[in-house]
Parts: sequence; structure tokens; C-alpha cells
Amino acid sequence: MSETQKVSTGYTPRELQAELHRNMKRFNVLVCHRRFGKTVFAINHMIHMALNNPIKNPQYAYVAPMYSQAKRIAWDYMKEYTKNIPGMKSNEQDLRIDIPLGDTNIRFFCFGADNPDSHRGIYLDGAVLDEYSEMNPRIWTQILRPALSDRKGWGVFIGTPAGRNTFYDLYVYAKTAKNWYSKMYKASETGIIEEDELISAKAIMDEDEYAQEFECSFDAGLKGSYYGRIMTNMENDGRIREVPFHKDSPVTTAWDLGIDDLMIVWFIQKSGPSWNVINYMEQQGYDIPKTAEYLNSLHYNYDTHLLPHDGGHRDLSTGVKRSVTLQKLLNSGRVEVVPKYYVDDGIHATRMLLPKCYIDRTKCFKGIEHMKAYRKKWDRQAGMFIATPRHDIHSHAADAFRTFAMGVKEQKVDHRSLPRQASQDYTVYGGHI
Repeated sequence: MSETQKVSTGYTPRELQAELHRNMKRFNVLVCHRRFGKTVFAINHMIHMALNNPIKNPQYAYVAPMYSQAKRIAWDYMKEYTKNIPGMKSNEQDLRIDIPLGDTNIRFFCFGADNPDSHRGIYLDGAVLDEYSEMNPRIWTQILRPALSDRKGWGVFIGTPAGRNTFYDLYVYAKTAKNWYSKMYKASETGIIEEDELISAKAIMDEDEYAQEFECSFDAGLKGSYYGRIMTNMENDGRIREVPFHKDSPVTTAWDLGIDDLMIVWFIQKSGPSWNVINYMEQQGYDIPKTAEYLNSLHYNYDTHLLPHDGGHRDLSTGVKRSVTLQKLLNSGRVEVVPKYYVDDGIHATRMLLPKCYIDRTKCFKGIEHMKAYRKKWDRQAGMFIATPRHDIHSHAADAFRTFAMGVKEQKVDHRSLPRQASQDYTVYGGHI
């Protein structure tokens, strides 16, 4: 440009935000307590980097776990801090901002990580991933990291802990990796939230909840969660990790049936005294034929397909039991319907089973997060949790895993169907092989 024009974005960083701006490297992992101002910081870091980027037509992305979160949390900030820049144009439908500068154009996107494949093919000069602990890690490894490669772009991961998951792993990795920076900001140390306010919050929050939200504890459990602490212990013990698939070992599936709701399938293999949970399917609008087609496409050697009790119900349109329809469509395995049981018994069985499992962190990411978030109902009048599960988006995955847990007591495995090294006596979830 032939001349320089000074423009104020209206952003004045706090002392700790200014410290971050000075210390940033190419990749950065920032663990921050609630109300630290991490989103405001990250958006203004992105704007600053964009306005000083000498490469033509730079592009930047702010990514939240869900599209609705990106719009609610960041979009107004993005518009607010760019509104004084001459030529700025915002596109409400696409959550996109364009800023012309001479013969180049700066572009900012806001989008959600809930549909990763829709963002394939873009290039980026920088990306902010907000609440990364709630995202499928492949949004980074398969989509955003490749998008940054040819332009040597940068990345910022910000968030509050939600157990020892991929965000924790990245935080630890960044401590020693070249060109990476990591920092944790606890409310008891920053002074951003006044002490009397923290005391007031702590008085009404349970210990785990306060430790997670304000003290950035990766070891705190989700309030009211049935399996949160167990899942945290599994992560600490290395039971949530990459899990190998053994093509010669049979695969058991466990289902939660839904069309208007989610169709859920867990995929499990026996491994000595343990169970390897190797895969997870979650699809909206999948009926039994479409799900069977997907299972056949995986080319697994199935032994048992475990359906909940409503798998024995007849389909209203055909008059045929769902279990019978599924059996005819699958290439291998026997379909079994787990009898109806008390939910409390199923939750207890799941709690006993989970510590005996290894769960694939990447392929089962959504299922893991649902299991952590499956919790009791909150009674507002009584001001307490009641011993009834809350029915929400997380309950479908937990119901399917509970179906798996409730089948284990019934039948012995036919050893002739198993690899030689797995021929010891053990029970399998479901009926006869």
C-alpha cells in the first residue's frame, strides 16, 4: 500500500494477555480458567497476525466444537474487533469476514469441528481451536494441520480441561516440542477473578467441578457423571489410547437403535482378560439396512451383534422383528437381543466392565466423550441430582455400551471360533456363537 493508516480495533490486552502475545510460537497450547479472556485474546492475535502477514490473500479460521458455538462465542467478537478496519465486509450466512488491503484480501472464517470433512481442501495461515478437549482430534491431524503446511501457518489451542484427553496430551507435548509453547493459567494465580468471587463460586460447586473450571485440573470428574471418574482413571492408566485391530479375532457389536435419534454401534474384540473397544459408529437417520451396509463394508469377522430389548420388536411397516431383518442383511455374526433389565443394574455392570477395557482414543472419540458426559438428572426444586439418568445426546452411546455390559453373563464362547492364543475359558456378551 502507498500509505499507512492507523486504525484502533478497540482491544487493550490485560497484562497476562500481553505476556501471551509476546511469547507465542508457531504452535501454542493455552490452558485457561473460565473468564480468563482466552477467546478475545486468540481472536485479536489472529487479527494482528493477519494485518502483518506479507503473503498474498491470507486466510484464518476460528474453530469451536460445534458450528452453533462458533457463532455464539466468537462471531460477534470477530466483527467487533474488525469493524473499524476500512473495507471490512462480514457475511452472516457463512460467518466470514473479508478485508481488502491493496491487491490482497484477508479472510477470516468461523466454523465448527462437528463436520470436519466439509473443510477439506482449504488453505490457512493460522487457526484457533477453542475448547479443543471437546473436538474429534482428526479436525487437527487430518484437516487443519495439512491446511497450514504450504504457507507455514500457525495454530493456537485454547480451552479448559475436560479430563486427560487429547487436549492434555497436546499440552504435555508442547512443553518440550520444538516451535511449541504451552502455558496454564489458574484462577488462584492470575488475579483476574476477585478472591471473594472465587470463594462464592467454590461454595456452590463441588470439588471436582471447581477444580476443573477454575483451577484447570485435568483429573477432575464431570459433576453428576456416572462414568467420568472411571474414564479419567482409564486415561491415567493408559487404557484410552490407540488400540490395535486383530483381523483374525472376532468382533462383537453393541447397539442402541434409533432413526430420529442417533444410531449407535460399539465394536469390541476380546484380548485375554481384557476387551479392546476398537471402533464406534454414530449416525443420525441411519435405519437398520443402512447400518448393516456400513458394518459389512468394514469386513470384520463378526461373532455376536447385541441389540437392546426393542430389537425384538416388530417393525410397523414390515411386521418383521428388527433382529430378524438385521440378521438377514449382515454378512457374518449372530444377532442376539439382550433382555430388558433394570437401568441401575446396567450402570453397575458398565462400571465393573470399563476398567477391563482398552478404548481406541481416535476411532471412539465421540463415544468416549459421551460416556464421560452421561450423568444423573438434576432436580431443580430439590437442588440435587436424582438417581435417574438424564436423557440427552450423550445417553445413546451409554445405552449401547450398557447393552454390551449386560450380555456378558450369559454364554460361554465356542473356542473353535477363536484364535489359538485366545482359547482360555471366558464369557462373551450375548448368546451362542
